[in-house]
Amino acid sequence: MTNLHQLAVEEEEEGGTERRGERLLFFPCLLSTDRPDEMTSQVYQFGWCLQCTSKHHFFPPRYFHVLSLRLAYKMALPQEDDKLKRRCTFWKNGLYWFNGHGVGSLVEIVDESQCVLVMMSCEKGYSDNMVSLRRDVIGEVMSVYKESCPSLEVKEFVIDPKELAYPVNTPRERTVYSVKAVMSAIVKREDFLVNATGTRCTGLKEILPDESLSDISNLSLLGGHDIKEVIEVTEEFKTPLTPIKLGML
Repeated sequence: MTNLHQLAVEEEEEGGTERRGERLLFFPCLLSTDRPDEMTSQVYQFGWCLQCTSKHHFFPPRYFHVLSLRLAYKMALPQEDDKLKRRCTFWKNGLYWFNGHGVGSLVEIVDESQCVLVMMSCEKGYSDNMVSLRRDVIGEVMSVYKESCPSLEVKEFVIDPKELAYPVNTPRERTVYSVKAVMSAIVKREDFLVNATGTRCTGLKEILPDESLSDISNLSLLGGHDIKEVIEVTEEFKTPLTPIKLGML
C-alpha cells in the first residue's frame, strides 16, 4: 500500500519538541491504476452487491477510501517487514486479498459508482471459512455505508451463482435476488427463489450451499445485523429454528 504514509506527531513543550506518537495519512488520489489483468482469471463461488436504486445516487469516492482501508487492515495479512503494508492488491475502484484460511475476496465499486460488489471464492474444504468471512465483509460494507452516506437509497442483492463470471461491471444486468426475498423464502421454508419475470428459479441450496439455519438471525447475508432490519419476523421465528442445512431441504 504505497499511498499510506506514516508521520511522527510532534508537540511543542517547554524545553523543546517531544515526539508523542504516530499517525497515518491516506492519499487515495494516488490509487489510479486500472483493474489488474490477473483479476479477470479468478473464478468466484459467491456474489453480493449493494445497489443504489435511484439513478441520481452514487457512492462517493470517500466511501471506497474508508471501506478499502478498513478491509485491508482488518482482514488482509500484514507484510513481515512493514506493518503498514498488507498482502492485498489495490486498484482505483477495487481491492482483492487472499487470507490464510483459504478464502479469496474481492470488493469493487462498479456500475458507474452506483454499486458495491463483493465476490468470494474458497479452496476445497474451506467453505465454512468463506461463510464466516462474508458475514464480516458484508457487515463492514453496510457499516461504512451507514456512517458515510446513509441518505443513499440502496438495496442488497445476491447474484445468481450461475452468473458469477467476472468481471461483473453491471450487476443489475445479471440475475439477482434481493436479500429480503432470500430471507423471506428461508423463513417460509420455501425451496426456490423465482426471478422478477417468473421465468427462472434457483434453489436456496445453490445460493447458500453451506449456510446453517440453526439460527436464522445469524445468516451471513445479514452481515451481523438484526434480521428485523431486513424483514418482519413473526413470533414463530423469534426463537432459533431446528438445526438443518439448506442442502437437506
